[in-house]
Amino acid sequence: MGVRTLLELMHYKFTAIPNSTYTKSENQKRRNTASGLRRGLPDLLIIVNDRLVFVEMKRTKGGVVSKEQKEWIEVLNNIGIPAQVCRGATAAINFIKEISHARN
Repeated sequence: MGVRTLLELMHYKFTAIPNSTYTKSENQKRRNTASGLRRGLPDLLIIVNDRLVFVEMKRTKGGVVSKEQKEWIEVLNNIGIPAQVCRGATAAINFIKEISHARN
């Protein structure tokens, strides 16, 4: 089962952050930056039991965590917002369940 399917089944509010949208267009890159899009923000924003949670999805093998992604994860965790790099759907599901159970 995929992460997004699980989130929908559990009726969690979530959204994907469009950081991975690739474009060669310099104009589009400027518009993205001007609109506030910043590199490294984790892929998923999820509300779990009235708490914000961020998940950066990576493949189970490979998938490099960028400097910007590491910085975002660190900043979010430092202010008390759980954020983690998850390698594969199973890791993400386990992280979300862990956060869910921690608040009950």
